[in-house]
Amino acid sequence: MTTDRFFDFAVDKANATLTVTRDFAAPRRLVWDCHTQAALLDRWFAPKPLTARTASHDFREGGHWHFAMVMPDGQEFWSRQDYIEIHPIDGYTALDAFSDETGAISPALPQARWTVSFTEAGRLTRVRTLVVYPSAEDLEKVMAMGMEEGLTSTLDRLDDLLDTLGGTSEPAKVTISALVRAPAETVWAAWTEPAHITQWNFASPDWCCPSASSDLREGGTYTARMEARDGSFGFDFEGTFHKVDPGREIGLTLGDGRRADTSFTPEKGGIRVTTVFDAEGTHPVDMQRDGWQAILNTFKTHAESL
Repeated sequence: MTTDRFFDFAVDKANATLTVTRDFAAPRRLVWDCHTQAALLDRWFAPKPLTARTASHDFREGGHWHFAMVMPDGQEFWSRQDYIEIHPIDGYTALDAFSDETGAISPALPQARWTVSFTEAGRLTRVRTLVVYPSAEDLEKVMAMGMEEGLTSTLDRLDDLLDTLGGTSEPAKVTISALVRAPAETVWAAWTEPAHITQWNFASPDWCCPSASSDLREGGTYTARMEARDGSFGFDFEGTFHKVDPGREIGLTLGDGRRADTSFTPEKGGIRVTTVFDAEGTHPVDMQRDGWQAILNTFKTHAESL
């Protein structure tokens, strides 16, 4: 861990705010992932010697993160963040509160509004967190509980994690491909129309895509709901189109800022569908490639059946 990067912890009692600013030697995308993906949050979001454990996490506007900070002896301190606004890679705003293990907010303990922003500072990423409390008394209470020491230790752990994840390395580019033996207009419609997307956008028969929407234009949004058929788990796959070239190419910027670009190239016997996507930092690249390829294979089967 490097300790000579910019770090400022400012307390403004008159306005009942904390402003924490810190630089990290990692790409903004990776720092964003560490703040927004549960598997990564569990690896740093607690001061030593505590560890974080997520109970539920749904990173979307209106979603929440319910988690515990766990002592070495097993004692748990529960918290909850409810996401209000999300601007991928740039920042998010959330309501932060102490809670119990069911997620019910503890009214006797201070609550706050967190606004977290991510900007590039040369080869570094600067994270600025503005924490606003309802009153100066609430601010004083959390300071007495060790807020400065705890948050400093927590951010030190993020430094360590970023070093482990590769720091300034760029995300890996992963390529998947399939030859779809169907007319070009059929392949394009099957890829872009929600009625078709719900029929193929899953990797295995125990998953499904119950709903999808697609505003197919540059700047338009894309959403597909992906769920286990037994109802045990589900999530929204979301993005914004950064390129739409009908019949030839679609570029999608995902909710976490990664990109996925898909091309449709005529070949003898059909259309070659190729997607190049940015890998995320949580799961092995081979696992991600296999998952995306399985979805593409399901698409191939569907399109060829039309």
